[in-house]
Amino acid sequence: MLVSKIETRAIKIIMKNIQRILLILIGIVALSNSAKAQADSILLNPKLDIEVLLPTLDSLYEIAKLNNPTLKQEAAATRSAQWTERYTRWIWAQNMSVFYNYSFGSLPFFAFADPSKPQDQALTQVREGYRAGVNLQVSVFDIMGHRGRVNEQKEKAILQKYKRDAEAQELKRKLGAFYADMVGYSRLYKGRNEDYLMQLVACQVAEKEYREGVIHMAEYSRQKNVLSDAEAAYHESYRFFYGSLVQFEAILGVPLHTVMIKPKKN
Repeated sequence: MLVSKIETRAIKIIMKNIQRILLILIGIVALSNSAKAQADSILLNPKLDIEVLLPTLDSLYEIAKLNNPTLKQEAAATRSAQWTERYTRWIWAQNMSVFYNYSFGSLPFFAFADPSKPQDQALTQVREGYRAGVNLQVSVFDIMGHRGRVNEQKEKAILQKYKRDAEAQELKRKLGAFYADMVGYSRLYKGRNEDYLMQLVACQVAEKEYREGVIHMAEYSRQKNVLSDAEAAYHESYRFFYGSLVQFEAILGVPLHTVMIKPKKN
């Protein structure tokens, strides 16, 4: 009975701890989502210029180079080619072996009874003992073809480096193109927003004048139609601008709110 009460209490404590952990995780996710939403609202604010909110294009390019998956792949392939070249340079050493062992058998060598009298040297046979030496066996093909194989791997390493540089240039070109689109759509979005707000005020004034009998119904209808066109143009410019932000973020490799420069408060 006592054991059952202890187990029940332990389960309750564990459940409370799990609930606390879940609440903490939910709070962290909520805070991160809130921060991201706030940053996105700043990026999409038509009153702010996107060039001011983001670092310079050169800085963005350096960020993209560190995070672009294709460029990472090319860099890894370049390092692999360089290691292959180094391996090929020393592949001839696989035919050389160093040995040290204790063995049995006849091993003739010259021995001196008296080191000061080399003329008394004698040939001695050793039956067993420790033996060491170096064995090198290289074929003529290996000797003649080694330089060619090394040069081949060297050229492959150079080729891979050129591919990496070409990919970096292509990344810079795409980043510049997407940046130009983003800035252009940002200015269009800003202009359409101003047109929409101005036409909204004009339509409100026209409605007031129409109710007071200052203008005719046709003029009020015309103002309403102009407002509808301005609103449609505003929403279309928003779609283009938002799409350019998403595309630029994809090629940059990191969320834009992580590199955004917070605007100064007036």
